[in-house]
Amino acid sequence: MIEDEFDLRNIQDVNFAVALRSSGKRYFVATDAQIKNALKDVIGATVAAFEQLDGDWELHDISEDYGDRRPVYAPRDTDYLTELSAIFDAGEFSDMANAQQRAHDIDYYFGVFYDSQGRKAVGIKKGTQLKGTLAARNKLMRLADDSLRMVEEDVLKLDREFDAIITDKHIFMLKVRSVEYLANIVEHVAGAAANKVQEIHQKVAFVDFSRIQEDIAKHPKMARMAASIATRNDLEQIRQDRVEELAEHHGLVLKEIDGRLQCRRQDEAKLLEILDARRYQLDLTETGPVPYRATGRQKVNP
Repeated sequence: MIEDEFDLRNIQDVNFAVALRSSGKRYFVATDAQIKNALKDVIGATVAAFEQLDGDWELHDISEDYGDRRPVYAPRDTDYLTELSAIFDAGEFSDMANAQQRAHDIDYYFGVFYDSQGRKAVGIKKGTQLKGTLAARNKLMRLADDSLRMVEEDVLKLDREFDAIITDKHIFMLKVRSVEYLANIVEHVAGAAANKVQEIHQKVAFVDFSRIQEDIAKHPKMARMAASIATRNDLEQIRQDRVEELAEHHGLVLKEIDGRLQCRRQDEAKLLEILDARRYQLDLTETGPVPYRATGRQKVNP
């Protein structure tokens, strides 16, 4: 997919930029040809890492508990990824003055690449490893003329891969949790959670979500599930009898109030997990169905 949106073999220009944690401001940092070539290697290694992963590209699932690397992507206009999209859309940044004094404040860094067709790609990375060698000043050594010499200057270290590559249409995520940090997803999801629950309430007409809506912004995991559920295009097709059956097997108590089913406060997360396809049952023996909960799951194409 990335190759359809950017030509890695014909990169014509590279810029390097950083964002500061204290202010959130972004700056270009002047680089020489060697660093530009190194950045080309980093974006190439990132694409190669994607290619080595098993399975097809998966649409990012806001409620998924990502463990091992998987080829994950999302449209760049996804509502909770606006901060990453803004980095791509930004024009020229100011050059960073006093870079040596501000290096400790770097939150993340990114390379801005242009191919021979004028298309743009941004590779972005948390700055943890970049700054990791700053504290090692006067502890790093280099080989010179068959002898060791101390490195007295501050040293920054490029990572082997970017956490994500942003193109005009998509955000490709190699390290999903790092990307979620960079996009400030927790704050975005919490801010939109009540509206997402209202969408679900309107489409799943037999369940009462009003109590969940009141304080869901205080519960990050539930807010993520609500955001995920709200993206379903089949909410109006969810059957009441199927929900009640799963609820019974998983110990949820549902009570009808004013024509809608309402669960106990302690069962609210379980109810969202049912609607987010994270509660199921397996019946392979004569002993009856066994309930399971999945924090990580992948949709399988038959």
